[in-house]
Amino acid sequence: NYLPKAAGLAAAIEKAHPDARVQTVPGGRGDFIVKADGTVLWDKRKTGGDRFPEPREILSRLRSV
Repeated sequence: NYLPKAAGLAAAIEKAHPDARVQTVPGGRGDFIVKADGTVLWDKRKTGGDRFPEPREILSRLRSV
């Protein structure tokens, strides 16, 4: 169940970017994808293997979007 990871990441994004609109969408097949304005910031299958992103990794990537 990825919900706790997704909720924690959403909270970190909302804290760092109060105007951000964060949406969690249940996926399937072990997907954990983070997008911003259509840009993929993290795809667990392609970027991290079995690893989930740390909030600081996503926040860093958000700065470049």
